[in-house]
Amino acid sequence: MSLAIKSLLLDLDGTLVDSRPGIMESYRLATEAVLPGQTYDVATVSVGPPLPQMFQKSFPKASEAQIERLVRAFREHYGNEGLFKTVLYDTVTEVLARCRERGIDLFIATNKPLGFSTSILDHLKIARFFRCILAVDSIHPPFAGKAAMIRHLLQLNHLDPGQTIFVGDTAEDAAAAAACAVPFVWAAYGYGHLAENELKSVLKTINKLAELRDILWKHD
Repeated sequence: MSLAIKSLLLDLDGTLVDSRPGIMESYRLATEAVLPGQTYDVATVSVGPPLPQMFQKSFPKASEAQIERLVRAFREHYGNEGLFKTVLYDTVTEVLARCRERGIDLFIATNKPLGFSTSILDHLKIARFFRCILAVDSIHPPFAGKAAMIRHLLQLNHLDPGQTIFVGDTAEDAAAAAACAVPFVWAAYGYGHLAENELKSVLKTINKLAELRDILWKHD
């Protein structure tokens, strides 16, 4: 028996896919090309935020022009090679197929550029499951953050926040869901970490996507 949830919003990196191997390779090669000889702490590179923020955190003394060059170098390599190293998390295809069978509409809200996002979804053969893929650059100028993105997605598709769930792995995802009055499920297997006070507003914490079954449907 289906529950009241009619729509499922999903983050991409760290929620549906593990994109870190390709991202880190492209990140390293961009750094070597633009800032040869400079080092950064790999452990502090957080996958998920927009690229300029990632590079600014690694290289706080870099100029705006250098950050722009880093981003361009990253995107060139990532678009040609890095994104194809993305791995689909366990049970994702099964969960998406089950949702579609049960009449639950699926959407993506991601900080990853639209071109990369659609290429990854096509490569992993899951693009067909989604009614809409909304990326940071789906509009111009780009969305200011995840909250603006989710708000736009809700309005664009006439979704009821009370019948929608957002699944993500970062504190930004949790805050965006709260700002839009959408119940939030934390993908604890992803890249982000939630503080104790942030966990209080989480509907459910999952360690793989299949654990959504307790919210979305009951066992037959």
